[in-house]
Amino acid sequence: MNQIKGTVNLGQCMPLKAALLHKASDESVKSGNAVTVLTYLHGVKESMDSIEQLNKKGMDIDLIELRTLKPLDMETIRDSLQRTNKLCILDESTRSGGVGATISSRVCEEMFDLLDAPVIRLAMDDTPVPYASSMEKVVVKRSTDLIEGVTKLCTSRI
Repeated sequence: MNQIKGTVNLGQCMPLKAALLHKASDESVKSGNAVTVLTYLHGVKESMDSIEQLNKKGMDIDLIELRTLKPLDMETIRDSLQRTNKLCILDESTRSGGVGATISSRVCEEMFDLLDAPVIRLAMDDTPVPYASSMEKVVVKRSTDLIEGVTKLCTSRI
């Protein structure tokens, strides 16, 4: 677990800004095959796992880790959307009333003119999270779901 989460520096506060963990290539941005991906917690690992496969398909992502949800770092999100004009939110909560719904709402209210396509939210269905890990894998969105969502944004005429 330590390798995934990293170490914690107890003498230092966590910054309130979101972190741009991966920046899409300029080539993919120019060709319209770049998407801003917002995520947090386990979604970061799933997103990092998808980058290589997306690159093989000629697509790329600006991967933003949301380190705080309140305050939400809208400036970092805006900077990325000015480059990519497409947004995919990989959310660990449920579709209704979840974190992704709130973020999507704020982006649509404050940055609608930057979007070339509707926001895609990859969230759990409105069902309880199963206790069994084998069943949880079916409910929680994974890197394969992200690849499918990014592909849809880059190839569809929505």
